[in-house]
Amino acid sequence: MTVYYSKTINNLKNQIVFLDKKLYNFHINSIGDFNIMKLLKMKNILKKIIFFPLNILSNHNIQLMIFVILAFLIKSILFVVLLDPSFNSFINSASYSFVYLPFIVFIYSFGYIFSKNKRIIFYIISSLIYSILLLNDLWYFRVNGDFWGFKQIFFSGNFNPSQKSLINFKLIDLTLFIDTIFMILLFIFKKLYISGKEDIKKFIISLLTSIIMFITCYMYFAFIEISVFGNKSICSQRSPLISVQASGPLTYHLVESITSAKEYLNSKLKVNSNDQQLIQKWFKENNENLPDNEFKSIAKGKNVIFLQIESLENFVINQKTNNQEITPFLNKLSREGLYFNNIYEQNNGGHSIDCDFLVNTSIYPSGNRVSAIAYGENIYPNSFPRILSRYGYTTITSRPEDPGDFDWMKLHKNCFGVSNVFSILDYNNDEKIGYGLSDRSSLIQFSDKLKKLNPPFFAQTCTLTSHGPFNLDSKYRQLKLPIEIDTNYLGGYFESLHYTDAQLELFFKKLEANNLLNNSIIVIYGDHTGVHKYYNDSIQNLNYEENWWKDFDHKIPLIIYSPGITPTVIKSSGGQTDILPTLCYILGVNDDLYRKTSMGRVLVNTNIDATVIKDTATNSNTIKGTLKNYKEERHLLDAYTIGEKIIQANYFSRP
Repeated sequence: MTVYYSKTINNLKNQIVFLDKKLYNFHINSIGDFNIMKLLKMKNILKKIIFFPLNILSNHNIQLMIFVILAFLIKSILFVVLLDPSFNSFINSASYSFVYLPFIVFIYSFGYIFSKNKRIIFYIISSLIYSILLLNDLWYFRVNGDFWGFKQIFFSGNFNPSQKSLINFKLIDLTLFIDTIFMILLFIFKKLYISGKEDIKKFIISLLTSIIMFITCYMYFAFIEISVFGNKSICSQRSPLISVQASGPLTYHLVESITSAKEYLNSKLKVNSNDQQLIQKWFKENNENLPDNEFKSIAKGKNVIFLQIESLENFVINQKTNNQEITPFLNKLSREGLYFNNIYEQNNGGHSIDCDFLVNTSIYPSGNRVSAIAYGENIYPNSFPRILSRYGYTTITSRPEDPGDFDWMKLHKNCFGVSNVFSILDYNNDEKIGYGLSDRSSLIQFSDKLKKLNPPFFAQTCTLTSHGPFNLDSKYRQLKLPIEIDTNYLGGYFESLHYTDAQLELFFKKLEANNLLNNSIIVIYGDHTGVHKYYNDSIQNLNYEENWWKDFDHKIPLIIYSPGITPTVIKSSGGQTDILPTLCYILGVNDDLYRKTSMGRVLVNTNIDATVIKDTATNSNTIKGTLKNYKEERHLLDAYTIGEKIIQANYFSRP
């Protein structure tokens, strides 16, 4: 390689010298001696400008540096594209490749402590090790949506949550080794060589350069805030894939190792005594100590199925638009089961994934960081899956989503202790509508998975079709709406939920056909509000049907259905934290397993008619319902602060 480049550069120089002589003779013949001195001076300046980069490129050490750094950079971009083989993935990684460079230059720096061939061997070994690490990351990502790291060492519960084989070779994976093979061949045939001894001065300069580059990139994202990935390249993003695209594989692993080590050390520290007292005091005040009523143990021993419905707001239940029921099947269930009509979304910064956290732990989620991503190493010993497993339940989570989205798989497997998790990789992705797999396909496949489980079981899933922006295709739209409504977010929202409602009815029929319905209790709830939460400004200028739909009340429906259950409307104000204790009460779970760790209340046995929600826009807490006194108000307003202390300290898993 070096010989070839040297010959090429010498040829370029000879051509330039030849042209330079012709140009000189031309000027002498044309204008005489008048401007000869001036032309000579200009000529010498031009020669320096032209020859300087060529002289630099003819240097063997410079050639090696360019080759190694480019090889690492291209390999990093190729790795990201293999993770997500799309044009956008390539554009994103290529656009932010300058962020990948600091750590690559950092590794290159250490070559200067070796001399001659030893330096080349160092780069070959470094390239090979890097390729192997990328290959392992790629294989791990394909089944878990995450990457190897110290978190799997320090927190063993995070290891391989999918429980699938980590060896999943594809022929295209060999492209990660092309540069290494090329370097080895060039070295063997003596086309790649350098001169000189080890150079500590250059090592220090190169090392400092990489550090300055790293700081510059960090400041660029932290303060200029123009990244498509967020305002920081190395912060926790919605998925590990986006984090790697933003910061590059090497920087990602550096940050991950530091973060995991910090989390591990923090887990060994004692809980702050003041925080401990506040937490204990809050839970003591939260206990109502009421005698049991008729709802206690009414579903004891039954299978439990959670259906988390995307963007489902309560205002559509038992309502019509243009004289058509929006959700006829949910309306029917609300009349035949337990319908809680004053339930409020309590999500903090994580939206849907916060709902997962709320219903499985009954703890208010953190606001400054998404709990699922930032605290995925936490263990919640009294999560709903772990409670039911003590009663012999098989527990599964099945979601038609990528396993790395908001780290939901790690959250359910490690934090909640679910026995088995299934992602989109376990589904036949045969019909996509909007955000992902259609509700029809996902619920049919989910019912088939339930058929294979041994009772009693606890299974949870989510729907996707009613995800914003509610642009349902015309072939799926069944409501006959005025054109100005049908083309607005409001009409799209009505149509999306009408579609999802029909698929829920089909799911119930599948349960009945599989002899599962009679011995199951099905819990249906919204993960958060939808059209009002994200598109309120776009619908407020409409004037339709006396505007019964305009009020943004932050309510989501909660319906608990089981054949033979006494239909009841529960009017107590509550939220997603109340689902776990309410279900435990109905299932007859021992109070000691959830009363001291649940921040919610038993909504079928309570004297409190108030709850608290988080206004994420203003980062303030708001009371919903009717308060009895100031003490009750202060107790609720402190809930999110107490929840955050519990999460940050991993409080309930401390010895």
